[in-house]
Amino acid sequence: QFLSRKSVSYFSESKTCLVFGLKETQWEHGPHTQVATNEEVLLKGTLEGGVLNYGDSRVTDRFFLGSALMRGFEPGGIGPREIVGEGEVINDALGGNTFAVLRLEAEFSLGLPEEYGVDGGIFFDVGNLWSLDKINENVIYEDGSWRSVLGASLFWKTPIGPLRFNFSRPLQKETFDREQNFDLTIRTQF
Repeated sequence: QFLSRKSVSYFSESKTCLVFGLKETQWEHGPHTQVATNEEVLLKGTLEGGVLNYGDSRVTDRFFLGSALMRGFEPGGIGPREIVGEGEVINDALGGNTFAVLRLEAEFSLGLPEEYGVDGGIFFDVGNLWSLDKINENVIYEDGSWRSVLGASLFWKTPIGPLRFNFSRPLQKETFDREQNFDLTIRTQF
């Protein structure tokens, strides 16, 4: 990962969640996320970002935002791109030297029996990927453009691990961005 490279600055900050109307609230704080939890609602807010701080980065060194960092877009679906001719897009994303993403989400019970192991959630992500060292006149979005996504999630606890189904819709996007309106993830903990 990027954390082991001396030439990369990486930050992850926790932001305070505003909680209204929750009784018996318990606050938990991890390295990347601020969490408010009670019997009914789990609220999370995560701010992540990174900066490559050396010149002439290669495409393999740069950051790319996919659904693990910002839901609603394919891997390499946002950020600087190269276009040629009359709007024809070269399908390879260029990545960026700098990124920032804020993820806000709430998890809650759907009112189903607990033995089904199904909960719901909503989320809002906003992020940006920008900055290249050397560009030509065919590169777009190099200065960055903020994108935002709103979505809903289903969480299902299964014997193979917890599954998460994300359904999302970009609220703010650019012409050549590649959307991903559905995402399925499985998580395990060791």
